[in-house]
Amino acid sequence: MDDIGRYQLEDILNSAPGSVVKLALDEVLTILYAPETFYNLVKNVMDKTKNLTALLRIVYSADVISVTQQLAAQKNREDGGISFRFRVLQPDGSFKWIIISGSKIQEIHSSGSKSYPVYSCIAMDITDFMLQYKQLEQKVDYNNKITELSRDLFFEYDIMSDTLCFSELFHELFGKDATIKSFRERLKKTKLIHPEEHAAIIKIFDSIMAGRKQVRFEMRLVPKDKAPVWYICYASIIFDDNRNPYKIVGKLSNMNTAVSEPETASYVPVIDSLTDVCTKESAEFMIKEAMKKQDPEALSAFMLIDIRNYKNINEIRRAVNGENILTQVGRKLKEQLRTSDIIGRFGLSEFVVYLKDLPSDSLAYEQAEKLCRSLEVVHSFEHSKNSITVSIGISLQRGEQEYQTMLTNANAALVMAKKISSSSFEVFSGSISS
Repeated sequence: MDDIGRYQLEDILNSAPGSVVKLALDEVLTILYAPETFYNLVKNVMDKTKNLTALLRIVYSADVISVTQQLAAQKNREDGGISFRFRVLQPDGSFKWIIISGSKIQEIHSSGSKSYPVYSCIAMDITDFMLQYKQLEQKVDYNNKITELSRDLFFEYDIMSDTLCFSELFHELFGKDATIKSFRERLKKTKLIHPEEHAAIIKIFDSIMAGRKQVRFEMRLVPKDKAPVWYICYASIIFDDNRNPYKIVGKLSNMNTAVSEPETASYVPVIDSLTDVCTKESAEFMIKEAMKKQDPEALSAFMLIDIRNYKNINEIRRAVNGENILTQVGRKLKEQLRTSDIIGRFGLSEFVVYLKDLPSDSLAYEQAEKLCRSLEVVHSFEHSKNSITVSIGISLQRGEQEYQTMLTNANAALVMAKKISSSSFEVFSGSISS
C-alpha cells in the first residue's frame, strides 16, 4: 500500500465510531496494532497510553479477573469470536466502560516458545449504556427485594409458549419448579389446587383465554405435606401493539398475611362477647363496604344462618357444663370460614356470613353443606330429640347489588330452608318468595 492509501485508511479509521485494534490473546493481551483513536479511547489515569503494549495494564484492577473469566468462557466459541468489557479509571476518578469484540484471524503471535491466536477487534465506549444498565439492574434488584419481603407469588403466563413462570418464592413454598411448561395440560391434572376449587379455576382460566381482561378470586393451594392455604389471585391480560393478547400477569397473596385495604384498615369491628364474632351493626357495615368495592365480574355469597331448637338445648347444655351453645357455634363458624369472610351475630340464634370473591357458586353450596354438618353436631345425640337443626338461606351477588336486596333474598331462601325439618340450605332464585 502506498503512502496516500495508508493515510486515507488512517483517516477512515480515525473518523469511525470507536476504534480498531489487533490483539494477541496472551497473558497480558498484547496490542499488536492500534491507531491513535484507540489510545485516546482507552486513555486512563496513568496517561501513558502511547507506549502501551499490554491492554491489561489499563484495565481497572477490580475488573482484571472478570476479563480473564470472560475470555476463558469464550475459549471454544465455534464462530472464533471474542467479546469482553471492562472499566478504565479516568483522571477525575470516574470510570469509562469499554467493550472489545472481534474475530480470530490467520495470524499467530509468538512470544518465546509459545504461540498465541490473534484477533482483529473493534473497541467502543459503552459508558452511557452501562450506567443505564446498572441503574436498571439496581431497580430490578430493588423490586426483587420488595417482592421477597411481600411474600406474594408473582407470575407471568406467556400465551404463545404456554409457559407459566412464578417468582422464586414459589419453589421455596411448594418445592416445585417455578417455570411450568405446557401449562394448559398441567392445569387439568395438578394437585396443587384444592380439589373443591379445581374445576372453577379451570373455568376462570378459560374465561381469560376467551377475552376476560381482569379477574380476582380466592382459592386454596396445597403445599407438599401441609395444610391447604387460602390465596387471593389477581390477574390481568396484556395486549401487544396490534391489540392481540400475548401475556397474563398477576400475583397470589396469602390471605393470612394480606394487608388490609387502606380504606378499611382503620375500622375496628365491635365483637359480640358471647359468640366472639362481629355484632350485627359491625357486620352490616363491613358487608356494605365490601359490596361497594366488589369487582363487577366477581361473585360473593350472603348467608343467613338460623340455629333452630337453640333454647331447649341451651338449657340442658348450660346445666351440664355452664357453656352457652352459641359460644361453640361462633367458634365453629370461625374455624370453617376464611379469614377474609365476614361473620356476624344477627339475632338471638341467627348469624350472617358474607363470603367474598368466590371462584364459583358451587363453592357457596359446598360451604353451606359443611356448615350444616359441623354445626348440627355441636350438640347431637342419636337417641335424643334435643338436637340442633341448622337452616341456611343464601343470596348470590354478581356485580353491583344493594345490601337490602341481598338481605331480603337470603331471608326468603331461609324461610324455604326452614320448611324442612332436618338441617338444610336454600339458594335464592326468582321463583322463591317469602
